[in-house]
Amino acid sequence: RLFGTKRGIQGNPPGCVSIYNDQKSIKGINEDAISDTISKISKLIGYDTYDVTVLLVDDEEMRETNLESRGIDSPTDILSFPFHQPNFTANDNEAGLLEEPEFDIPDYYTLGDMVICVPYVIRRCQEDILALGDDNDYDDDESDVGGVENDGDRGVCGAMADVRDPEKRIRMLLVHGMLHLVGYDHIEDEDYIEMVEREEEILKEIG
Repeated sequence: RLFGTKRGIQGNPPGCVSIYNDQKSIKGINEDAISDTISKISKLIGYDTYDVTVLLVDDEEMRETNLESRGIDSPTDILSFPFHQPNFTANDNEAGLLEEPEFDIPDYYTLGDMVICVPYVIRRCQEDILALGDDNDYDDDESDVGGVENDGDRGVCGAMADVRDPEKRIRMLLVHGMLHLVGYDHIEDEDYIEMVEREEEILKEIG
């Protein structure tokens, strides 16, 4: 098989992590660390045999994607595009369990795509550094609003507040994005609590 495989069957190989690096803000970004983080998260959420795709983009591509998908004409930190719908009937309205593919076709075993705007993440790091009066290596006076950064002081958002390295933040954002791929969201208060609690559990596990 060239693609992902059914989960829960002993001996099935792990899914493939595909990374498309279309950004120029961080030269030599550590794609191996990104892939390793996704593999760890996939195993923790029970979908390690499914494929995942990550696109690392600049502002304009993210702005266009955000406008097309959400009607918001500005970049954000991360967007997730699930391939499957949550199986709410099977798991009593709790997120984290997807509908199994109707047909056993290899390329159906994919969680979906995540798009990460690298310059956006850099700017948010810079803003936090400036807020503390620290020195920094980035020179960008733009300030964006949106994405994970506005989701409160828990979960990935809260954990990133103490992280100044954009590559580390990107890997933390993967936790948020991967949970969206398996049906978590943060629209309603109870859904937000469920999601940030799961984020905190995963962040603790992956270090």
